Amino acid sequence: MLDWITQHSDMLSLATNMTMVVIWLVYLQVFLAGFRRQTQPKIVINRAAGSGLDAACFVSNMSSDSIYLESVLTTVRAGRENWEQCVTDFEVIDERERPNDPRQRTHQGPLHPGDYTSIGSFQSLIERVTRTRKGPTPKDLLARDEPIEIEIMIIADHSSDDLLIGARRTFSIVRDDQGVTISPDTAHTRQIRSRRQRKAIQQIIMDQT
Repeated sequence: MLDWITQHSDMLSLATNMTMVVIWLVYLQVFLAGFRRQTQPKIVINRAAGSGLDAACFVSNMSSDSIYLESVLTTVRAGRENWEQCVTDFEVIDERERPNDPRQRTHQGPLHPGDYTSIGSFQSLIERVTRTRKGPTPKDLLARDEPIEIEIMIIADHSSDDLLIGARRTFSIVRDDQGVTISPDTAHTRQIRSRRQRKAIQQIIMDQT
């Protein structure tokens, strides 16, 4: 046995080195995958403080770094019709109530890791979109015998990324004898991470300017 090992020592040494290389490559892959998960941006869009139309829509930054919220895009769908509107800035009905501080007139701004902000109630979001786009009133909308959805898309800057990041979540308006309930269509917020999708939301920002 010792003679065989001596005769094949070079081959055994090469096999050992190759095995160590493979092990280190596996470790490196696991480390990089964990690092990417930790540094990937994550935005959460959720219903909070209720389950009806008066419930608030919260946007949370679950990334490891701060993000800068650039735009809030809301789409209301009823059957084959849809109405879309940017609701980043607050709507001021009475100019006398307009805050002097511009930071109090917009949702745009930084969100630190773990921070969240409310972009308003689902009722107010629907009212603003349908009124601006000359759609039906929320009352007329709810009277329709067809599915109704509201989609929230968040577009933001993250760290030193050249392209914008984003997230979207769709909520269905469920009507029954108990009243109206806002129900998310998916268990998690869908993150916009592919380069093609991020280029698309970059174009959305350009179209808004």
